Amino acid sequence: MNDCCYGEKLIAAGTAIAFQLAQECPPEDLALLGNLFQVIGEQLGLLSGTKAAYQEHYKLCRPICPKGNE
Repeated sequence: MNDCCYGEKLIAAGTAIAFQLAQECPPEDLALLGNLFQVIGEQLGLLSGTKAAYQEHYKLCRPICPKGNE
């Protein structure tokens, strides 16, 4: 996949999915799904940040940590 268009393709896919869900679901269910996806997105962002921070810390710590404490 062309890197310069990856974001646009994700946005287009998300929009298509949202339109399909909007046609199939009643408004109450759409609101619930919207809230659920928002929570999932926030948790993925948090996990991504903490994973990156842990990996950076591990890279810095590993050369000086005694063997067996990894």
